[in-house]
Amino acid sequence: MLKRTRIIIPLSFIAVLAFAAAAHAAGGGEEIVSYGMLSLIPPLVTILLAFITKQTVISMFIGVWVGSTIINGWNPLTGLIKCFTDWVIPQIADSWNAGMLVIMIFIGGFIYMLGAAGGAAAFEKFGERHVNSRTKAQLLTWVAPFVFIFNQGCLLVGVIMRPITDKQRVSRVKLAYFTDSLGAPLVSMSPISDNGVYLVGLITAQIAGLGLSGVSEWGLYFGMFPFNLYGICSVLAALAVIFMKLDIGAMGKAERLAMETGKVYGDNDKLIASPPPSDIPEGYNVTYKNIVAPLLTFVAVIFGTIFYTGKIWENGFVGSFTNANIQMAIALAFLIGAVAASAVAVGGKLMTAQTAIDRWISGGGMMVNVILILVMAWSISALTKHMQIGPFLTGVVQAGIMPQLIPAIIFLLGVVISFATGSSWGVWALGMPIAIPMAHELGLSIPLAIGAVVSGGLFGDHCSPISDTTIQSSTGACCDHLEHVKTQLPYALIVGGSAFFGYLAAGFTTPLMGMPVTLALVIAALLVAKRRDASVPKAA
Repeated sequence: MLKRTRIIIPLSFIAVLAFAAAAHAAGGGEEIVSYGMLSLIPPLVTILLAFITKQTVISMFIGVWVGSTIINGWNPLTGLIKCFTDWVIPQIADSWNAGMLVIMIFIGGFIYMLGAAGGAAAFEKFGERHVNSRTKAQLLTWVAPFVFIFNQGCLLVGVIMRPITDKQRVSRVKLAYFTDSLGAPLVSMSPISDNGVYLVGLITAQIAGLGLSGVSEWGLYFGMFPFNLYGICSVLAALAVIFMKLDIGAMGKAERLAMETGKVYGDNDKLIASPPPSDIPEGYNVTYKNIVAPLLTFVAVIFGTIFYTGKIWENGFVGSFTNANIQMAIALAFLIGAVAASAVAVGGKLMTAQTAIDRWISGGGMMVNVILILVMAWSISALTKHMQIGPFLTGVVQAGIMPQLIPAIIFLLGVVISFATGSSWGVWALGMPIAIPMAHELGLSIPLAIGAVVSGGLFGDHCSPISDTTIQSSTGACCDHLEHVKTQLPYALIVGGSAFFGYLAAGFTTPLMGMPVTLALVIAALLVAKRRDASVPKAA
């Protein structure tokens, strides 16, 4: 069966390229204005190659190269040159992306210093006292992202929880699943995060464009929450997985390996990052201040920067988040948090100031692989946006559809686009100008339409192999990136499929039926999966 699969996948890949070539030839060699189905090829090539070769960066680059080749008259040499000049280098030069790369370096330095300064050891000490079972370790991992709701905590939660989950024999991919399942969904409903501010900005633009009166952008944003079916149910499904002790498919294999042997990742796994080495001398007494001081500093700096750059004295509490430089707040928080960790270590005679600087630089250097993946992911996203993958997919289903189907179709389009591009923000930017005016024109619930857009974007942000959130979750958990994608995808599909039917129910009955229908279907699907997975060992 495995050999057959290895043959079928490459043949399918060749067939896709052959179809694309035929489509190009049928066009008579004229300049392509709308790339149509060709826009699907770069993400499809990337995803197929990633699962065949297990080489994420190379697969992404080839995907960009293929797309660049299509755009440049099917000339692979020109396509290769344009890969760098038109896609890769401009993504690095983009001010927002450049800021994110700086943040990734600061995150690496913070993570390394948190371990080197005894923070991870202090939290592990806490875990030894209070977390004495696999279930408790997973529950603490589920709760932790709520603490970092002001910032997508996929990386930080993974770093903090990894020593505890490793000790309790929870697989690294299970840790990544929890951080990923809660990371993007929670910040999509957090008005004090960059995601929340971004969504409010998109909603505000549509209110102004439609000339809606008596409608508040914040009212629509908060009103969207009950209709964010995928986001809420993804969080609740992760909690249900803990209590049901349910590990599906490849996740079950990884968990059995961890429980039976203590190996929290497979022998053939290619870890996207490795835990920073512990330099804590034997007998050195780490205390809770080794982790509390850096984390409190982190929180104080991020809120302080938000309030200052958002001019809380002029704009008020909520307005300060709308007007703040969130990216700068995050960057400074990780940087000064690392300084606080260093200060604790130097003050406690654990290391010298020069050693602390060296450790911080080493931590930043460890993020090179993650940075490469992010740059490639942004390049694919920009390229497919140029090829108009969103308008193509939207146009396929937009004409002649029943109004009751619109919420489900909006969600489904978001799922496809976000998985193909790895970007929730791109889906939200594309979807809001379509969904809100459509809902207004047809008399549908605007919060329901917004919820469908947000949920569709979250699906890809949660589980696409080229999503920065998925990459960060793999990095924080120090697991194989593609194994993380493979093991969490069944759970994402269960929630995503249930949400689709939830949106159908909301469209054909009343919007408030969407959530109960989705929850009922998620529970039912998990119960069926549990019955089929009865061979999985039960652990305390």
